[in-house]
Amino acid sequence: MEFGKYLAKGIWGLADKALPVVYGVGYVWLVIRVLPEEEFGNFVLVQEVFLVISGLATAFALQPLLKFSSEENARLGGIVSAALVLNAFFIAAASLVVAGCSAPAGKIFNSPSLTPLMLYVPAMLAASFFRNFTLTLLQAQFRVQEVFWTDAVHFVGAPFLVWVMSRLHMFDSALDLVTINLVSLSASSLAGLWFARKLMRIGIRPPMDAVRQMWDYGKYSLGGVVSSLFSTKADSFILAAFTGPVQVAVYSSAKVFVRVYEMAAQVVQMFVLPAASRLSSQGSFASLKAMTEKSILFLTLGLLPVTVVFLAFPEILVRVLYAGKYPEAGPILRIFSFLTFVVPLAAIGSNVLMGLGEARLSFILGMEVLIASLVAFLVCIPPWGAMGAGTGYLVASVVTSVLTVRFLVRHVPLTTAAVVGRTKDIRTFIRNRLRDIH
Repeated sequence: MEFGKYLAKGIWGLADKALPVVYGVGYVWLVIRVLPEEEFGNFVLVQEVFLVISGLATAFALQPLLKFSSEENARLGGIVSAALVLNAFFIAAASLVVAGCSAPAGKIFNSPSLTPLMLYVPAMLAASFFRNFTLTLLQAQFRVQEVFWTDAVHFVGAPFLVWVMSRLHMFDSALDLVTINLVSLSASSLAGLWFARKLMRIGIRPPMDAVRQMWDYGKYSLGGVVSSLFSTKADSFILAAFTGPVQVAVYSSAKVFVRVYEMAAQVVQMFVLPAASRLSSQGSFASLKAMTEKSILFLTLGLLPVTVVFLAFPEILVRVLYAGKYPEAGPILRIFSFLTFVVPLAAIGSNVLMGLGEARLSFILGMEVLIASLVAFLVCIPPWGAMGAGTGYLVASVVTSVLTVRFLVRHVPLTTAAVVGRTKDIRTFIRNRLRDIH
């Protein structure tokens, strides 16, 4: 496989995954600097619940959709119908659970005002339902431009609406921000339905063999994703349980910068998972090994400037962006700088395993990482608060990368020397592109 083949499409992919950064910048300037700390902390908790459920639904129904619809000779009609049914059932069940748990949530997380906000989570799940579904379909077909525009409606639209509401002096609470997200997510779903209209081949009754296929893959995929979700989201919940929403606000003001790493991981997923699935179905394991090595090296090198900024200038960055608020976020950001050396291994390794159809291995990996993450957070958060949450996050990420590589080498014989040796391929690619320009 030519390295440039996917990197060329990666320009649109990078643009798409830069949208959360745009959202994050707007989030910093228009939300974190404006909302009172308790209101911001409450919104973070609502958003984390929404993101956890969305991530679980993606693993259970949409990851199988991405896997099987990207294979050669895929029966798209049955696959789409089965995924739609499974996704709808999962979202409906999760919404009922959230509604039932809204009252105790306020007590557990030391914030009575959180209870009414939790009732909006089912509405957010409904608003984003077709957005997430169509984005997966478009991604499976490598229609990256349409993915970009669907994402742009939400990631650009939400900050724009916050700006408008602020100018009208109608933005000062977590509920205002939840309402804005409901509007932008709904608009994004409509855009996705338009772009994917020809791919939405939905039957009244999905074929049972397609349902079983999706179920068998999805149940293990779900277990694998539980770990990554809880290792990246449980920190806020455990921190709230021990300290309340104000410390969550402090921690989240630093964690918002982790979106850079999340963006990189999502760019990888857009191409590595379907590419690994296609290459394995073709039996092209040499090409799969080469793609994996190049992706790990390229992503690590691309993230090195992030490490420099986060490690050397965190206090300046926080002071300028937050106008003097949240000075405690600087040291936490310095801890996050070391994620550059673990995110590529975990992101690429996990997506290659899923592309190979190793959902059961991902499930086992997920359970191991989940235990390690919970231990890290429970040990670090009680004595150190927000700083402990940052430390626990880094420890959990290191454990994730180590365990992922341990499973990956069973199928793709990676070595450090082989990965580093791919620098010559990157140099060749750059020289060829420069030659083409001139």
